[in-house]
Amino acid sequence: MDSTVISDAVNLANRLCVNLTKNYGVPLSIARQTYSRLTNPEQYDIRKIEEVRVKGKSELVTVYEVFDADDPEVRSRKLATLDMFAEALSLYNQYKISEAKSLFSDCLRHNPGDKVAQLYLQRCCQQ
Repeated sequence: MDSTVISDAVNLANRLCVNLTKNYGVPLSIARQTYSRLTNPEQYDIRKIEEVRVKGKSELVTVYEVFDADDPEVRSRKLATLDMFAEALSLYNQYKISEAKSLFSDCLRHNPGDKVAQLYLQRCCQQ
């Protein structure tokens, strides 16, 4: 058994669980490695929320939110704003902050309980 591979996976899972999930205010986040191993990812309510550099990793880690277990109203509103959120995130990552801010605001008008959109709107306002 290769303990280095296991240690790396456990370390990443711990960082996602302890740091990122808490920062985003979401109950469950997964990395691209987990997402890519899902047999039918379309069966789940998942959205990409960020690419981050995790301590101890040299490459960026893509983080997804799994929101199947959200309150039914919040969940349905996240589904309704899924494309808008993805576009806002793309604009944010292209440093088109004013356009991203507008779309994150729209997401929050439709879904005031979206903690990830709130976080991104705050980031937009700080730039």
